[in-house]
Amino acid sequence: MITNIQQKYDQLTPTQKEIFAGYGLRQVKHFVEVNLPTIQATLPDGAHVEGINVEGKLQARNPNNQKTYIWISDKQWQEKPVSMQNIDLKEDFIAVWEVFHLEKYNLIDLSHVHRDFLESLQKENA
Repeated sequence: MITNIQQKYDQLTPTQKEIFAGYGLRQVKHFVEVNLPTIQATLPDGAHVEGINVEGKLQARNPNNQKTYIWISDKQWQEKPVSMQNIDLKEDFIAVWEVFHLEKYNLIDLSHVHRDFLESLQKENA
């Protein structure tokens, strides 16, 4: 499967390690390869994707007019005032995707990699 997982994990920042543990590699791959291209293609003018907010919603912001948007279930952006704090940033998802070379793997093969790795770390540290 993924080789040198410990070395790759060690390259992550603390925030990126939280994304690894909280979302898992399968969700990271899905976000970067499936969600981002879809949502970026429909962004309101001047807006950019920030990431996933504390409510689990994809969030975008237009820095010119300070408008914020969330991605809603019918595949469109909706303007909504949202918190600018506690956002799992798009750039951190992309960094995890790059470090682990997730473009090489099928989604199904990534399902439990993070859980198995984190369990092995706990056993080593026990």
